[in-house]
Amino acid sequence: MFLDIDGTLLDLARTPDRVKVPRDLLRSLERLSQQLSGALAFVSGRSLASIDHLFAPFRPAAIGAHGGEIRGLDGAIARIQPLPDSVRDIFVGLAANIPGLLLEDKKCALALHYRLAPEAQPVLATAMEKHARLFEAEKVQILEGKAVIEARPIGVDKGTAVAALAKQKPFAGRAILFGGDDTTDLDVFRILPRLGGRGFSVGKHFAGAEHVFESPRAVRAWLSRTAEAGAS
Repeated sequence: MFLDIDGTLLDLARTPDRVKVPRDLLRSLERLSQQLSGALAFVSGRSLASIDHLFAPFRPAAIGAHGGEIRGLDGAIARIQPLPDSVRDIFVGLAANIPGLLLEDKKCALALHYRLAPEAQPVLATAMEKHARLFEAEKVQILEGKAVIEARPIGVDKGTAVAALAKQKPFAGRAILFGGDDTTDLDVFRILPRLGGRGFSVGKHFAGAEHVFESPRAVRAWLSRTAEAGAS
């Protein structure tokens, strides 16, 4: 089981640090992980450090920074190199000069959250276009999600990371179930047929998703029922 966090398991908040992890969800995840012999992993744009802080003391296998960080169940972590300073300087400058922007530095990826300043979106889009040649030269791709613009290395995405983690124990040889809610999750939905997996989306339908949950609350309720059924 591979699960996105923000917008899938957790309700979105005005800033990433304001999200809440319900105790019932934590209990459900811990029970499901035990029932699956550890074959439950988070797949998030957050850094591994942020994921661990949110769900402590629960510390399963996880993919952070949209695939920039991969931690197996054994605790071993594979990380890509940090983004070039030239890219970091652009994002730092935008955050410093546009009120309401929140810069999230994941080292191997950078994110500018504009949920508190939605009027900044056109300005950010123009800035990304202005520096397009630099991004191309540095082999960096720019992606837009829900009130966020992110920079990460070309070739790094959730789909590639899920495919890699799925080869490790205890995931190897198991059918994959993935849940996501945003455009950055499309890379996983695309590879599910190749991996023999299934997927569900939250809030809207994505190609590759067999089921759509109305909200994270509905996902949490389903996980609770699934954990209860597995314990009986």
